[in-house]
Amino acid sequence: MTHAFKIKLVPALACAALMAANVAWAQTDATSPPPGDAAKSVLANEAVPLPETRMSGEVSYVTGGIPYEQIPAFTQARGQYSLNIEVYEKDGAKNGFSADAQVKLIDRKGAVVLDAKTDGPYLWAKVPAGQYRLQTTLAGKMKEQRVSVGASKSTRAIVVFPQGTSDNFGG
Repeated sequence: MTHAFKIKLVPALACAALMAANVAWAQTDATSPPPGDAAKSVLANEAVPLPETRMSGEVSYVTGGIPYEQIPAFTQARGQYSLNIEVYEKDGAKNGFSADAQVKLIDRKGAVVLDAKTDGPYLWAKVPAGQYRLQTTLAGKMKEQRVSVGASKSTRAIVVFPQGTSDNFGG
């Protein structure tokens, strides 16, 4: 080997060794995240508050549930809202989270008292006691149900769309 070739070979080998060591180092237990951490959007034990309150006419509401770490805030606030709407899409044997559902709440006189799009599976609303029609639309498919909101206790309305509803939008 010529002297010039050795001079070029040594730095190249050193660089390759460093790169290989760096790859191995990045995969050690000390630096690899535990399974599932990549799916989280906040640090461990970090509280995620409720989203900002919005208005639809005279009705105040919050919507969300994504990221997953926001769920405890929704669970804790459930009793502060007279109507708790949960929107899911069937995912095999369980219900999967959904978002971007259009929610309309219509009173007995036919007036729309709430018209909002969900930012996750939950929409908690402060509506007056009474009888309502709840229309929930996901990916162009609408479901309707009657809900009765009481004066002293929260009412829970669960809407579950068939599996594949959001997959077939526009098709």
